[in-house]
Amino acid sequence: MKKVLMITTGGTVAGMNSGFGLVPSMAGEKLKPNIEGIDVTVLDLFSIDSCDIMPVHWRRMYNAINDNLPDYDGIVILHGTDTMAYTGAVLAFTVDTDKPVILTGSMLPPDAPDNDVAQNIEQATRIAAGDEYKGVYLVFAGRVINGGDIVKISSCEKDAFRSYSGFVPKKKYSFPARNGLFPAVIRLTPFTYGLDIMSIAQDRAGIVMETYGAGGIPDNEITLVLAELSKSMPVVITTSCFGGTDLFRYEVGRRALDVGAVDADKRSTECAAVEMWLSVNQK
Repeated sequence: MKKVLMITTGGTVAGMNSGFGLVPSMAGEKLKPNIEGIDVTVLDLFSIDSCDIMPVHWRRMYNAINDNLPDYDGIVILHGTDTMAYTGAVLAFTVDTDKPVILTGSMLPPDAPDNDVAQNIEQATRIAAGDEYKGVYLVFAGRVINGGDIVKISSCEKDAFRSYSGFVPKKKYSFPARNGLFPAVIRLTPFTYGLDIMSIAQDRAGIVMETYGAGGIPDNEITLVLAELSKSMPVVITTSCFGGTDLFRYEVGRRALDVGAVDADKRSTECAAVEMWLSVNQK
């Protein structure tokens, strides 16, 4: 019989109505699937809305995975959807295993009519017990997405996630001994000023700037600010557009390269931010 550990962390998948909105409070035993040939053990790690996820929670997940994985064929992690992309990237870059570590959750709570809780948990558990997928993945609404390539595209549809570009993390990082420095994630808009960026960059690990289209920066004081910042910290250019950046395509992209910025290429903004945090805080 296959053995799967189901780690719960909260989220809508464990949500119950408090009278003031959904609160993750359902114990994992009530969400545990009953699948022939698979023995599921539950570990209730914590129970929070994923909006509250911080590096301290990633550390607890990482430790729970490494401590328990030798005793199981795979692991399922129940997680809220809002920060799923960040958690997926953290685990994809740090968990080094040839066993499946499967993230899942739901868009509707367990007591909602026609909810997606049981369907997602069952599929995630079957994949965690199987041999096809090795490493960190999201299983959601019938999709299987690499943990470093997750993008949430809807706040209401059950089929809420997509693969950003097909990116698969190759490099592994040690989980930081301490939280260390955090990256500043900035979205470029026509209302963004260089002074805004300079202010946000203080005491940060670096800048991840989500730009337009294939990526690029405007010909104004932002260029000067990024040129100065890139002398002392990494500056990575990403885009919200599926498929990633190509800073060689347009002059505005080459401008970013000329001032010392780095092309995120196939990495989503979430993935680039996570990798910057990990790389800057290595021992």
